[in-house]
Amino acid sequence: MQTYENWSMIILNDMSTDRTKEAVIRACKKYGIEYGKKLKVVDREEKYGEVRNTYEVCNGLDSEKVVVRLDAGDWLTDLGCFQILDMLYKQHDPAVLWTSQRWSWTNQSICGPVNSSISIYNQPWKSSHLKTFRVRDFLGINEKNFKDDEDGWIMIACDQAIFLPMMERARRKNRPLMFLPLVMYHYDIDLKNPELFKQDRSIEQKMSAEKIRERGFIA
Repeated sequence: MQTYENWSMIILNDMSTDRTKEAVIRACKKYGIEYGKKLKVVDREEKYGEVRNTYEVCNGLDSEKVVVRLDAGDWLTDLGCFQILDMLYKQHDPAVLWTSQRWSWTNQSICGPVNSSISIYNQPWKSSHLKTFRVRDFLGINEKNFKDDEDGWIMIACDQAIFLPMMERARRKNRPLMFLPLVMYHYDIDLKNPELFKQDRSIEQKMSAEKIRERGFIA
């Protein structure tokens, strides 16, 4: 339903059990989208996680493409989102562009601008959803930034594992980092659950993010 039509979508089916591919094919038929060209599903036979999936996909894309990351349970809130992004990338050519968000059906958001004069690793996490970037600003980053101490792909706090090194390298090269203060992303999160941030996964996510930040950028 986006007003901008020059898009394509890759859906990474990362070992899900909800018949993702069948649902996508049905949706394509319903909306008259040619499956396999404008939209396709890539089925994984082992769990890749967000970091490895992003790395593998981006290394197969045209370097001038703009990537728009969307998690499975979330959605875009503005039908003109792609059109606005296209205009801003053409006018300003940012390395990374992110928008404001809403957490569930609230006005809560952690997004905001960053200070380009200091390391991105030393700043609060402000570049959450909606996250977008130019492929060429991702390519060539040292793979060690995406790996843990055991040389495995980072599997938790993946947003920060991907975007912190990309933004830090861009900052060092004086590439623009742009925050768009418009709500473009609905983050589907259960804020009514008082135990949400006390659960094991939330604790693991916080610890992983702290390790990534403590290690810093690997050139």
